[in-house]
Amino acid sequence: MSKKIKELEEMAEIISIALARERASVRYYKEAYQKSTTEVVKRLFSILIEQEKGHEAKLRAQLHEIKAKIGLERMKSK
Repeated sequence: MSKKIKELEEMAEIISIALARERASVRYYKEAYQKSTTEVVKRLFSILIEQEKGHEAKLRAQLHEIKAKIGLERMKSK
């Protein structure tokens, strides 16, 4: 396995971990939202949920790009 592929795979693993944490954050904020008793606090949690979803979308795009690069590198090495 080439050094480049190994580096890309490590990056993919790190982003996968980050994705899991973003999903956990969304779950946490959703639970907090449901327990909230005031509209101001609910609004705050809604904003945080949307921000985390945005982070997740960006990470998914990065992961997709890295996986595509891994595929290209593997094709080059054949």
